[in-house]
Amino acid sequence: METKLLYNSKGYQLTRYPKTDDKSLRAWSSVELLVLDYITDKKKDNIHLFNDRFGIWNSVLSSNNPITIWTYASQQKAIVHNLKLNNFSSDVAYKTVFDNLGKVELALMKVPKSLELFEVFVQQIYKSADDQTEVVCGFMTKHFSVSFLKIAERYFGVVEQTKAWKKARLLILKEPKKGVEYKELVNEFEWNDNLIQQYYGVFSSSKIDIGTQFLLENLLVQADELKVLDVASGNGILAIEALRQNSKAQVTLVDDFNLAVASSELNVKGDDVRFICADNLSSLEKESFDLVISNPPFHFEHENNIEVSVLLFGEVQNCLKLGGRFLLVANSHLNYKTHLKNIFAEVITVKSNNKFVIYECLG
Repeated sequence: METKLLYNSKGYQLTRYPKTDDKSLRAWSSVELLVLDYITDKKKDNIHLFNDRFGIWNSVLSSNNPITIWTYASQQKAIVHNLKLNNFSSDVAYKTVFDNLGKVELALMKVPKSLELFEVFVQQIYKSADDQTEVVCGFMTKHFSVSFLKIAERYFGVVEQTKAWKKARLLILKEPKKGVEYKELVNEFEWNDNLIQQYYGVFSSSKIDIGTQFLLENLLVQADELKVLDVASGNGILAIEALRQNSKAQVTLVDDFNLAVASSELNVKGDDVRFICADNLSSLEKESFDLVISNPPFHFEHENNIEVSVLLFGEVQNCLKLGGRFLLVANSHLNYKTHLKNIFAEVITVKSNNKFVIYECLG
């Protein structure tokens, strides 16, 4: 795996977090490098970074004290890890998509896969933009969609594309339009007499995804399962169903994505509910949960990768009480069962169809 970057005659060590065994993956792409080349001669006193997933911009621009808008707990860890690896200060100025950015002079963005998350970023920048603001958005040409242009043109008068370099391209936004009406970037849908809300960019935009629906249809919470953990909780719909079936349960929801956690906070109510934005389960009590439920992710932006989920399975095993259950749904083509059998004492196929399988794992 490539971990050494030479940029502007200076060497950087950059590794991915979470760690991966896929030697084809690295912590940067031509997108980030093209953005850096574009801003070489620009004033860099006020920089806001969006979707700096592994911290290359934080590392190269560390002396400029950029402000990082973070969306994933794992992203924060990756940034700090790579700053320390290069002997830079790890005292990062973080903000979230809910924060007022003050004034934005220069914003750098690696365009996310999600159109909705792109609009979240663009609208947040727009709210703090003036005629001197410049937004530099990088993307791989194969991932381009005219829908990104339409979103950008809603907020900015100048939307220009650069020529491609190493299959990457830039979208430059300038001159914020006057009087654009802000959108409430929340989707809503009805489910079993519940109004489910979730912020733009959270998985399965405006409906229950079919994998989660399959798990919901086959989820039976037992009366003595009083401590429940929802891993990769998304909008919290699995936790809602668990509480509907057992109102005495204490439910913990964990997700890496801060907009997912914020969405679940809109939906899951109760005195014995807690929400954690984290990429792992290390903060949870060992052998403390009666039931763990999950629709674990394997899509990470444009990558398919089960390594993160497999790591979570081991942490789930540590959290389960003796005799506890781990119930998860997975796409049929994923080789989860082999990994689960290496971790749990017993792995049972509860139900399957042509697309999904539900496993029950006993601790």
